[in-house]
Amino acid sequence: MRDSKAFEQQIHRIYKLLEDSETAVTWDDHIPDPDNPSQPRQIDITIRRNGKLTLVECRDHQSPQNVQWIEGLMGRRTSLAADAVIAVSSSGFTTGALKKAMHHGVIPRDLQQLTDAEVRTWGQQITLTLYFYEYSDLEVSLLFDHSGIAKLDAASIKSELNQHPALQSLFSAAARQLGGINLLADENSRRTVEFALRLQLEAFSLCGEPVVEVGFRGNARLTSRRIVSPAVFAYGKPGEVPRQPEALVEIFPLGKTSITHDAGRISLFLDISQLEMPPFCQFRFFRVSSEHEMDHEAIEFLGADKLLSFGEGIRVNLCSTQR
Repeated sequence: MRDSKAFEQQIHRIYKLLEDSETAVTWDDHIPDPDNPSQPRQIDITIRRNGKLTLVECRDHQSPQNVQWIEGLMGRRTSLAADAVIAVSSSGFTTGALKKAMHHGVIPRDLQQLTDAEVRTWGQQITLTLYFYEYSDLEVSLLFDHSGIAKLDAASIKSELNQHPALQSLFSAAARQLGGINLLADENSRRTVEFALRLQLEAFSLCGEPVVEVGFRGNARLTSRRIVSPAVFAYGKPGEVPRQPEALVEIFPLGKTSITHDAGRISLFLDISQLEMPPFCQFRFFRVSSEHEMDHEAIEFLGADKLLSFGEGIRVNLCSTQR
């Protein structure tokens, strides 16, 4: 099943990039009907600039869009007193639809996939690289008050710790310590380093007993994964791909990840919600690079729950304070 909402959001990102900061670009907008203000009308995307309203309607269908859709948009523009309407189709338009649009001021747009030769000609393709910390030989030492440690069962402690939010705090602290080492430097490439830290976490208890202090140590290394875009699309007028498209969209095989770029500016939608990572692997940052200098206009992120992959194998030591 085609994901029409994802297509609308992609077009929304394109217009957010193309328009200036003073223009309001809204996805899934609802505006009052001038003839019946109590009944808001849903619009895929609205563009408001200098007191003027442009409607953007999107269709993600397999077949080219026909005259009937264009006529419907003409009526919607009139009914909602809009200044302009843009019709965006993922599958293009029939000849009759394009003629109707041209004669009645409907602006047609589509996304045309570029050939490999066209991509090479423009030379603007962007590389996306993800970076991770991979942890190994992990050990957690839990310090309890002497009066309470006799009540504790090591297996129960370990089981509860594996599900406890404090484990995330430990890896976050380790990442901050590792951040002080320039693991991206050539001399540190693929190098495994040791880390060790001690923390006092507020209101941290296991099996009903407060943890006085936590020691966390192990090994880590920085690894990377290069994500290659298999498809690049040009956004612009239907028909022959223009020499200078309004925007280029690169689709990546990583959830719904895409990079939209235009004239040296990029908008990144990074989706790691479907990212597969080995146990004890922590996503840290990303890099985008191209032959030309790029300014980051916008970054959206999806999949925060996949920032860290847990697993079995952490050694857990129970320690007690002195009497």
